[in-house]
Amino acid sequence: MKPRLKHRFLRDRRGVSAVEFALLLPVLVVMLLGMVDVVPAVMARYQVNHATASFADLATEYSQMQTSDMVNVFSAASDVLAPLSSTTLAVRLTNIYSDGNGNAYVYWSCGEGALPPLAAKSAVTSTPTGTPVVWLVWLFNTPSGGYQLNGTNTSYVMAESQYVFTPLAHFIIKNPMTMTNTAYFMPRQSSFVGFPWDGVSTDSPTVPTSTTHTSSVTLSNGAVCNYAY
Repeated sequence: MKPRLKHRFLRDRRGVSAVEFALLLPVLVVMLLGMVDVVPAVMARYQVNHATASFADLATEYSQMQTSDMVNVFSAASDVLAPLSSTTLAVRLTNIYSDGNGNAYVYWSCGEGALPPLAAKSAVTSTPTGTPVVWLVWLFNTPSGGYQLNGTNTSYVMAESQYVFTPLAHFIIKNPMTMTNTAYFMPRQSSFVGFPWDGVSTDSPTVPTSTTHTSSVTLSNGAVCNYAY
């Protein structure tokens, strides 16, 4: 090759952009497909956590509930999950009370699908995440700097959720992911939330420790509730 032609060849930049694009295209495709899987998964995780806390928080606003109230509370979880589909969402709401001696029992529990209700009056020894239940039925005693048991009939509301997320591209996330979350709230209006309530204003919820019977009811949304009375 003549020196002049060789020099012109080395200075020729035509096609460089096309070569660079060809080299970067596989990387860009991988990043794009990864975002199609990962971003919705992160969004789903956030929405599941938010839905769990929201419907638990709503339940604690009641001192006594009708079955229609419980249906509304359950629907709140699906509403918060939007715009994601709630087809694979299952939730469970449980009111657990302390007997004043460090023991915890189920006062009532409502669940659906993959999260059926817990048995009424059954003992609770640990949370679903393995946390000892005494962490929730003991309160910090500020004056003495130690700990004291919750008073009799005090309780907390435990909300659980399970959601199956299906990736769109199946590139980074190959299989459906099961997301779970648990939230705990203290009742706001009273020491426990009575359920079910027949709507008569003179009725008051049954005290958990005085219950002698158990029963169950199926809500209009298909969820089942076990309760003590």
